[in-house]
Amino acid sequence: MSVALRKFAYQHPIFGRSKKERTHEKYRNSVFYYWYEFLKRNEDYVNCCRANGAGSLSGLYADFGDVFGVDFKTWWQKDDRGATLFAEKSLPKFGVLTVDQIQSKSDILFIQVPLSLPKKYLASEFQKVLNKYHHGSRGKRTNAISTALYPVVGHVDIESIDKCLRVYDLRVSNPNLPLWSIAELSGIVKKAACVSKSDTKSEMSSKKLVSSNAASRLLRRAKRLIENVGQGEFPGRN
Repeated sequence: MSVALRKFAYQHPIFGRSKKERTHEKYRNSVFYYWYEFLKRNEDYVNCCRANGAGSLSGLYADFGDVFGVDFKTWWQKDDRGATLFAEKSLPKFGVLTVDQIQSKSDILFIQVPLSLPKKYLASEFQKVLNKYHHGSRGKRTNAISTALYPVVGHVDIESIDKCLRVYDLRVSNPNLPLWSIAELSGIVKKAACVSKSDTKSEMSSKKLVSSNAASRLLRRAKRLIENVGQGEFPGRN
């Protein structure tokens, strides 16, 4: 089944066909692209791939496979992997069933509705049943519970996640570079906040401190994201 026919809780990757579309790399706006990228930076998963699936994350490897040696598009499309991992499963439709259509499922509740009773009373009783058995908070509208094999967990902020990735990669490739320089090179601070030769010593010190703190926060989050993907969730609850 093609990706276009599958439902995703978040925007699935879009791979352009023209040279112009490929240049813009729209798939980078998808949370699933970053799931793949952060998985490549999990040391336990790196070792698992090197061992052809053996190791502490062998179960995760069985689903995600080797994320090295192939680009994201190839990894996503092979054997319909992206849709298999992240697309929502088709839900039963709301409606009246005959006795022979009833199938026992953990996420479906069967109730008996005596149609001879008043509508207002039935609506009230139905609401009581929902309050008791539905996973959502009482009196609060909630999104549908994800049925994906690997549901996205936690708040998704693509811009912030991208910053985490950039800062982490720069830190890894330049371990001796000061954090304020990492912040400037990764582009997470505005040009006006970057250190300038015309700055006074006090201004330089202040700018370096602010940039260092920003880079440090993103590095800490990047490490949590890397840890979370190793547990099969992204971006995670923390």
